[in-house]
Parts: sequence; C-alpha cells; structure tokens
Amino acid sequence: MPDFAETLSDQVAVSALEYDRFVSVYKPESMGNTAKIAYGGCAIAIAISAAYQTMDSQYSLYTAMGHYLGPALVDRPLFAAVRRIRDTRTFATRQVEISQIQDNGSARVCMIVSVDFHTKEKASLLEYSASPSIRYQSVEALPTVKQASEVMIAQGKVSRTTVDFNEKQYALRERLVESRPCPEGMAYQTMNGEIKVPTTQDNLPLVDRFSGDYFKAKHQLANQAEQMAALGFIMDGALSFIPLTHSSMSLRDAAACSSLDFALRIFTHDIDINDWHFREFKTVVGGEGRTYSESRLWDRAGKMVANMTQQSILRSFVLQPKASL
Repeated sequence: MPDFAETLSDQVAVSALEYDRFVSVYKPESMGNTAKIAYGGCAIAIAISAAYQTMDSQYSLYTAMGHYLGPALVDRPLFAAVRRIRDTRTFATRQVEISQIQDNGSARVCMIVSVDFHTKEKASLLEYSASPSIRYQSVEALPTVKQASEVMIAQGKVSRTTVDFNEKQYALRERLVESRPCPEGMAYQTMNGEIKVPTTQDNLPLVDRFSGDYFKAKHQLANQAEQMAALGFIMDGALSFIPLTHSSMSLRDAAACSSLDFALRIFTHDIDINDWHFREFKTVVGGEGRTYSESRLWDRAGKMVANMTQQSILRSFVLQPKASL
C-alpha cells in the first residue's frame, strides 16, 4: 500500500477498530498552508465517513457542522469516535470526535462534528435555489490549473517561482480532484493573491467580489458515503483565505489565517461529484480578528446542491512600538 492516498476514495476511507470507533486508512496531508499541519478537509471527510458507517442506507447527509479545536499533524492517522445522538424514522444525528495520538500516548482532540441525516421526503412543498452572481464560462471552455498558470507565465504576469510555490501548496488537490478555475474570479486573476495586479473587480466592495471554479472527482467514487465525505473534503478549501484573496492579499500578508468552525449543508439526496459542479466563493463579514465566508455549489442543471460557511481567524501583524531612549 502506498504511503499516501491515490484517490479521493482512499483519502476519505476509514477502518473499524471497535464499536463506533474508526481510524483513517491514510494520514492527513497539508494543503494551502506553509506550516506542517493537515488540511482541515481531511478531518471533515473522516468525520463524515465514520458517521456513515453507523447509518442505514435510507438516510442521507443533510448537515455537518463542527469546530476545529486544534491543528492535525501530517505524520499520524486520524481517529474518529462516533456517538449516536438521535435515531428516528426520519432523522438521525451522530456526534463525531476526531483525534490523534500524541508522542506521549495521550489523545488530542482536533475536531468535533455534528453530522445529521434525513430520509427522502415523498414531496416538497416548495422547490427553488439561488443563482451564481454572474454568468460564468462553461467548464468545457476553461483550461486546467496548470495550463492557466503557463499562460500567465507567458504573459509575464507571474514568475515560474510563484507558480511552482502554488503548485506545491495545492499538490493534494491536483492529485485527487479535477478542477478548472474561472477567469472571471479574483482567485484566478491574482493567483490566490500571490500576484499584485489590477483585476476586473477592483471597483466592487469586498463583500460583492467573487471567485469561482468547477470541480469533480479525478477517480470514480463508488457510493453516497464516499460522495459526501469527498464533498466535505473539497468544500473546506480556500474559505479561510478568500477574504485575503478578494483583497488582493496572500497568506503571507496575515499573521494567522485558519478556520474556526464550519457548516456544510446539503440540499439534495442526489449529489454526484463524479460529474462537474460549479462553486462560487464570497466573503460576508470581517472584524474582531475573524472573518465569515461562504462557498455555494451548483450542479450542471443550475440547481444549488450544497454550501459551506466558515468563520475563521485572521490576525494582522502587530507592529511593536519602538523603545524610548
């Protein structure tokens, strides 16, 4: 067995240890962070996957919300302890505690998640969904991330060093997920804030600025448990630093930038991320050293099928006062 997950199915896989206790098959990996800590989506995915192991097939995930309690390390697996909170004919709730074993043998909790399930209703009284902020190009017209980067290098907008740094930061995503960045968005135009150039949104207030991408699983997902766990893995991406990106700033411009809590909400029983979906990012409010941002997800038919919201810490570098002589 390789040391790292080669597919999304591998990345979200868990093995049973004992009653309602599970361990990730693979260690979590880092992404979008210069520190040697795991990407938060790894823990979300394991929490959802573990919760699904305790469910009957008629139940589908509709909400997973939780708190990041501390960074996970990349050199050891994630453990998931599931508590059965509610089981009715219509709803079920699981509380999942994600932890890692420390060098001294003690367990440290990294995340706690409430995972809620719902059986399929016979009918809906109302059916509607919001639309993206603008009309984006179709996925078929867009280059890959690597192709887009090469174009920007050729145009003199970005250096090879910056592109190589970006590719290293997001190697996990590129290995597991097929993605197409949308040129209408600020994330594309500034390479996630790494390049300081004028954008088409400079005249907009921060809360009206947007970025978008299309994504699908690079390798086939086999069942709903894998689908939902993989969705949690992907949807965690970028939300903590979207306020920086939409301010034409990068992670290097902040003293600290990381997610504090999240809510993943699913609006249909039939999400299939083996096919392309479109995601749009916006930030909503910032202050008190925190930000609140949202990503929304639509299927090919234009139906909004999921969203994720997060509150994150965003600290500035504090200037030390000069000593008086």
